Amino acid sequence: MEQTDMKILCSGNPQHQTIANGIQQIYPLADFASRSTGYDLRFWDVGSEQHFKDQIVNYNVFINASFVCTWGQHRLLEVTHDVWSQEHINGHIINIGSSAENLGIDSQYKDYTVQKQALQKLSLMYNNKSNIKSSHVVLGGFDNGDPHHKGWLDVKTIALTIKYMLEHNANIPIIGLEQ
Repeated sequence: MEQTDMKILCSGNPQHQTIANGIQQIYPLADFASRSTGYDLRFWDVGSEQHFKDQIVNYNVFINASFVCTWGQHRLLEVTHDVWSQEHINGHIINIGSSAENLGIDSQYKDYTVQKQALQKLSLMYNNKSNIKSSHVVLGGFDNGDPHHKGWLDVKTIALTIKYMLEHNANIPIIGLEQ
C-alpha cells in the first residue's frame, strides 16, 4: 500500500513511550485510539464498541498495538475485520504479539501467553480474507521507559518494521523482532 493511500489508526497513546509513539515518529498524520482521544478500547462502557465501529470505517490501516484488557486485542481484531468486511474496505490490520506466545501453559504468564497465541492464530486466519490483510508482529520486548527494559527494542525500530510490512509488495503474515 502506498503511504499516501494509508489512513492509519493505532491503538495507544503516543505521548507515552509506546509503540504508538514510534508510529507517530514514522507516520505523523496517523490517528490514535486511547482514553486520551475519547476511546474506551476495553468496550466495557455502553457505546464504546459502537464508537470504535463508527470510527474504524474512516481508516484502512489499524495497528492493534495496545494490550488494553483481557482479550482486548482479540476483540479489536474481530471488530475491525467485521466492519471492514461489511463495508468492503481494503485494509491492513497489524497485530502486536509477544515472545510470550512461545512459553508453555505452565509459565507464570499463562493467561497472557494464551491470549497472545490466540491473537496470532486469529490474525493468520483472517489474513487475505475479504481483501483485508492481517499481519502479526511477535516482539521480544521493547523499551517502554522502565529501567529494567533499557536496551530492549526501541519503539521507532518497531514502527519501522511495521512501515516495511505496510509498504512491501508481498504479503507478510507474520514477522518477529528481538533485541
